[in-house]
Amino acid sequence: MKNKMENIVNYKSNHKFLDIPYELREFMKNDTYSLLIKGKPGSGKTTLSLSILRSLKVKNNFFYISTRSSPKQLVEHYPWLQKFTKDTKDIDNEEVSPNLSSFEDARLDEPESLFERVTNQLMDVKNPMIIIDSWDSVASLMDREARLNNERVLQTWRERAQAKLIFTSEESVESSLESIVDGVLELNYQYMDEIRLRSLFLRKLRGIPIKRSLYFFSLKNRILRCFDSYDPREFKINKLEKIPKEKNYSKQILQTGYDDLDKYLGSALPHNGLVTVEKDNVLSNDIVLLFLNDLLYNFARKHYNLLLDSTIRDKLILEYKSNIHNYSKLFASVQLYGSHEIRMQGQLKQKDGFYKHISKTVAKLEGKGKTVCMVESNSLDSFISTYSDLEDYCKFIKKKFELSFLILNSNDNVEKYYSAADIQLKFILNCGTLFFKCSIPASALFGVHVVNSMPQIQLYHVL
Repeated sequence: MKNKMENIVNYKSNHKFLDIPYELREFMKNDTYSLLIKGKPGSGKTTLSLSILRSLKVKNNFFYISTRSSPKQLVEHYPWLQKFTKDTKDIDNEEVSPNLSSFEDARLDEPESLFERVTNQLMDVKNPMIIIDSWDSVASLMDREARLNNERVLQTWRERAQAKLIFTSEESVESSLESIVDGVLELNYQYMDEIRLRSLFLRKLRGIPIKRSLYFFSLKNRILRCFDSYDPREFKINKLEKIPKEKNYSKQILQTGYDDLDKYLGSALPHNGLVTVEKDNVLSNDIVLLFLNDLLYNFARKHYNLLLDSTIRDKLILEYKSNIHNYSKLFASVQLYGSHEIRMQGQLKQKDGFYKHISKTVAKLEGKGKTVCMVESNSLDSFISTYSDLEDYCKFIKKKFELSFLILNSNDNVEKYYSAADIQLKFILNCGTLFFKCSIPASALFGVHVVNSMPQIQLYHVL
């Protein structure tokens, strides 16, 4: 038991976006097992069962028996399955490739015929993996006694053949199969602001310690990806000795640099737009700083000037020892309005003084390219108290900057900035899992994890 838990921890240290949960991967290292995947229609049962093949790199010695789809339909719905066949155009022709028989059409099979298929594989093939999708279509044609007997027979043959047997089911109540199989997974989904959030519950995995029973996942690209639990220690900025050799863009493109987020928001961020960024109070401040550090890297490659709030600059460079000094193209511009000129907080108490200071700074950059601005909301609290003040501020920054990021970290009433935002972003924590939520222009959710490269935060669209 101790060794299995250590394996889970070691796997966790090397993987972030999980194709399947750690505990499930350990369970599948057993020589033989039976697993039931249950969930309502559309919860992802077929995708999970196929993703198991992909995760374990099982390209032969498996048999996928579908009572709902033909092999050709499966490949059309899951294009990555082409790796398991040599010629997808002739997938229904079993003579084309020996692997093509791995996907079998049992839509018209009677229970006796299906059992014959399965038992033949168990007798003729050594250590096969057999997936029956779905068991309901077969069980519904049997009475209770016949069903119990056949389920026990399958388990006995599975043990003798040292096989792996996986069932899918849409039964909402506990069935007789659950008490017989070695593992039970339950898939579900809920809605969060019109976003479908999918979850995987590890109900039972015989012999495996379940450290975490609930995982959220995405079906982006029709591949199951689970999201790991939130660990604040992972969000400390890594001081890389060398910046990765990424190509610099000759053309300025107003994008965040996060592929999934940029695809969702469109081809480019709004010209002269305002983006608000915030986090749940329970989350570490390092999350937002790491996000801003990634943005710095991205805009530096695209030759934008970048005006930083003094507190953001000090935290990134001094407190968190960020590697932004290595962004020579970016900080050649920043030095024009360095620490002596952007000490806004504590010195500029009046609105007019703030605007004059910013105008002076931007004037020095005239003719040197477009500028992106990053400011914390607590730097504005001293002079933005009314809706009229907020309107004045928005008009001003939209006139001066190509794009502005406003980090909402005031102690209270950050909601007053929502109405002014063109894009509203927030890091949130849900059942121990970190997500990145876009509320404006429309609701979207992204899984979050950290990598030791640039950008250091990776976002994965929840679909």
